[in-house]
Amino acid sequence: MTTASTLHGGFVAHAAANPDTLAVASDAGVMTYGRLDETSAALAERLSALGAGPGVPIGVCIERTPDLLVAILGVLRAGACYLPLDPQYSARHLGFMVADSGTRLVVTTRSSRDACPDGCTALVLEESEAIADPPPVAAVPDDSAYVIYTSGSTGTPKGVPIRHSSCAAMLAEADRIFEGCDMSGIAAVTSVCFDLSVLEIFSALSRGRTLVLVNSASHLPESSHVERVTHVSTVPSAMTSLLDAQAVPAGLRNVVLGGEPVRRSLVDRIYRETNVDFVFNGYGPTEGTVFCTFKPVSRDEAGEPSIGTPSLTARVYVLDEKLRPSAVGESGELYLGGAGLTWGYLNRPGLTAERFVPDPQVAGERMYRTGDIARLNEAGEIEFVGRSDLQVKVRGYRIELEEVEARLTECPEVRTAAAVVREQTPGTRALTAYAVPASGAPDGDGPWLDADLQATIKQQLGALLPGYMVPETIVFLPALPLSPVGKLDRTALPAPPVVDVLPSGDSATTDTEQALAEIWGALLDRTPQSIGIRDTFYDLGGNSLLLVRLAKRMGQRFHRKVGVADLFRFRDIGSLAKWLDDESGKSPEDIEQARRRASTRRSVVRGHSRSPSTRTDPTVKNTPASNGGPHP
Repeated sequence: MTTASTLHGGFVAHAAANPDTLAVASDAGVMTYGRLDETSAALAERLSALGAGPGVPIGVCIERTPDLLVAILGVLRAGACYLPLDPQYSARHLGFMVADSGTRLVVTTRSSRDACPDGCTALVLEESEAIADPPPVAAVPDDSAYVIYTSGSTGTPKGVPIRHSSCAAMLAEADRIFEGCDMSGIAAVTSVCFDLSVLEIFSALSRGRTLVLVNSASHLPESSHVERVTHVSTVPSAMTSLLDAQAVPAGLRNVVLGGEPVRRSLVDRIYRETNVDFVFNGYGPTEGTVFCTFKPVSRDEAGEPSIGTPSLTARVYVLDEKLRPSAVGESGELYLGGAGLTWGYLNRPGLTAERFVPDPQVAGERMYRTGDIARLNEAGEIEFVGRSDLQVKVRGYRIELEEVEARLTECPEVRTAAAVVREQTPGTRALTAYAVPASGAPDGDGPWLDADLQATIKQQLGALLPGYMVPETIVFLPALPLSPVGKLDRTALPAPPVVDVLPSGDSATTDTEQALAEIWGALLDRTPQSIGIRDTFYDLGGNSLLLVRLAKRMGQRFHRKVGVADLFRFRDIGSLAKWLDDESGKSPEDIEQARRRASTRRSVVRGHSRSPSTRTDPTVKNTPASNGGPHP
């Protein structure tokens, strides 16, 4: 077995040959390949002593610091597969993934220990333990490398296990696609709960490049290592936000877009307003190992970009309802096969049989029904048309609307509900819910907003769903619109009403508050008078992508540095205004909290060494931690 046959084999080989090169750069600290190799190998020994091995899922519940990479590599080197558990997800969501996958052991840190689901043994990186036999068992290509849970149409997420061989094929294909591109500094902006993170992490670490780790795309401009970034993979809406804020890294040379439809206007902006040399449009479901088609979008092309042609490791078909190839220009469902295809869903034999069907083109092989509608054009490229079901993507997150609706109806305040995606501002799509309240409707038959009721419902949803699946706006209706046959008519759901005024005493009064209300109103398409000082940006329909633009506009208006991290600390206009009016920009309490966070992050990087001598290892350097909040 060669190192190229596993997800992490390339990392091990490069670390042995080039231990002093920089592997990970983040505001929580940096790590060389040698240091990352040493710490992940030690973790693999600890995991092996606790029963980790091929076929055993090990949870990874760690904040976005270099320790996240230590944990992922340690699990892989123990021969096991990693189950990513974002500490920002709800306890219920994490608990389900752990129980459904049969995970019994979770790697974590002191900072994230409280987020770990109940019923699991927590291995805390900073707490050294004696190592015992047996030594780790090396993974083979057919072993699972990771399990990622995607949103489920039945209201239940489903686990997708991916083999090492599929990952190795994906990385080899990425080498071919990005040949000639500057890949020296790859940004990691995606939550590890999404498979795009696999491409980010391992196209860097398995190829000897530097991984620049940040909380999200919104935090990228504030990274102290932003000058290293030459390559980024993100969703179109996030790239639009960076462009609007004039916050694209100066050294960025390659952009990979995916997760949402890519428009020609965005590609033109990237080439016109940045130093980027290459723009790519990528497509692929989790079931196919990150991507299955790619399209280099050149500067001089006309028309909307296609999703390109199949990768050399994938079989992609556009078929009609009888599984016959659709003619050029005719729409059909997209089917996927090839080296990247998973064997099915974890513990879902019925759903696996439904979605993974025999491939009529290749005897003995299967293909996956993606549910996406596409067509072939005259150039032999695939054009994405839409979805055949109610699965949507918002800012790159894959969401089953039925799952959101199922959780909405679990709230006692909701009788029935629907969810759709609406364009919030030009180029920005938002998840919007419509609910019939259990308490009945006020006089009238039109839609209305209720800030208190919305806050109550969203708080409950936050405990049931990851943040990206919580609707940004909840519109209340006396009844949901129905079609003539009695089914929900999503096309008849009305646009959310506009809030004109707020109760007296809640409006902005100081010059700073009024200026902030004007800035918020311009970004959220609202009148400043409709924004109160206790409103939060998110409650009014804002999102993480707009935070970059908000920080930029506030910095210009108030002539001081404003970062995304500051907007996580001060979430409403009242607290923001007080902070801005403070000459220092920080209260004593804020300064003390920032010091505690910095101390915690430094201990995360330093604290899991196994002896006093390794704690002062010169290969690990620490930079002051940012005051970053959770990555949304």
